[in-house]
Amino acid sequence: MASYFDLKGTTIDSFKIGKAGPTLNRSGSSIIKLNGTEQLATENTLHPGYRANSWYNDTILFDAYSAVTTTTAINTISYFLFQIPRTVNIVRFAFNQGTTATGGFRIGIYSNNYSTALPDILLASSTEINATGTGEKGFDTNISLTPGWYWKAINGNVAPSLSCENAYPAYNYYLSNSTFSTSIVQYGLRNNLTYANSTLPTNAPVDGLSNITFGVPIMFFKTAT
Repeated sequence: MASYFDLKGTTIDSFKIGKAGPTLNRSGSSIIKLNGTEQLATENTLHPGYRANSWYNDTILFDAYSAVTTTTAINTISYFLFQIPRTVNIVRFAFNQGTTATGGFRIGIYSNNYSTALPDILLASSTEINATGTGEKGFDTNISLTPGWYWKAINGNVAPSLSCENAYPAYNYYLSNSTFSTSIVQYGLRNNLTYANSTLPTNAPVDGLSNITFGVPIMFFKTAT
């Protein structure tokens, strides 16, 4: 008879039953092969760690920065997945704007709903960011993100030219298509949302999603001191 053991609420990831018995792992733990040896895929194996008071970008899936305006659209909210492999305290999120524009936009971070695989609850948000000028465009915050998946979001009355990845393979491994296709590529999701210059909605609008088929804006974040 099979047995189930849940290590939730404990501080251990696994334990062995008897000298030659099986090893029980924390419920939900992943097993990976490292140098031919099975190991628990804890946060320690997925990232070397975040240095204090330092800037990082949010993905390894890019080969160069290209200024692109088509990854966002006016009066919509554009969502893009990113992963946090280790717990990190973040004090600033930012994008790089390549060319000046007239208007404003907001950026934010949403949690991921693992039941629907869609953006869910707002965790952090900017107020209006002026699109005039170039360079770093972001907002200060004070948030601790634990290992998992999140969505960066952009909403504006202008489509800013942001540094993006547009040549690397698309995110179809993570984002689904409604039909079988070898030609449809997925980089993110988009929903209608009339721009207002306060903050983003608490609950992510997902009532009319469409695919984003060209480019992912690269987000940067700064760790706490």
